[in-house]
Amino acid sequence: MDSGTNPNVREIPSSFGNMRQLESLDLSQNHLSGQIPPQFANLNFLAFLNVSNNQLTGRIPTSTQFSTFPNSSFEGNKGLWGPPLTSDIVAVPPPPKSNGSLSNPNSGDEIDWNIISVEIGFTCGFGIGVGSLLFCKRWRKWYYRTTFNILFKIFPQLEQRFGNHRRHVYVNTRWRH
Repeated sequence: MDSGTNPNVREIPSSFGNMRQLESLDLSQNHLSGQIPPQFANLNFLAFLNVSNNQLTGRIPTSTQFSTFPNSSFEGNKGLWGPPLTSDIVAVPPPPKSNGSLSNPNSGDEIDWNIISVEIGFTCGFGIGVGSLLFCKRWRKWYYRTTFNILFKIFPQLEQRFGNHRRHVYVNTRWRH
């Protein structure tokens, strides 16, 4: 478990992540440093993990298994951050920046234009559709006629029940003044 030049520095080997059937792992109080290997996220059978009281740093790997472990499994590592640790710890460093921008593009005061454009598009489309039915009699007649035709094709029994009322929907009638 030694890491290169300094014999006092020990890191968790990433090869532990290859032990797919591993159910329990206690690495507490081993003076470990570095990060928890991302391969640990692949340990689907891991029911118990304890890496407390080491000098581990970085983000805790994200997986369903890691979200089930209690905070006590990670305490005593001042440099660890991310779920399942709570936000009560103020000394946790912020996530690292990549290329001068935050790793989460939706953080802070930025506007998420994807959501805004969907809302504007829906509102305009809905307004055009409803407005055209309210203010254009010809489109309204076409809409009702088409809707009835579609419904009668899907549910033929409706035509027997409501067939005589079908004439009252403005089908091929003209208003005379």
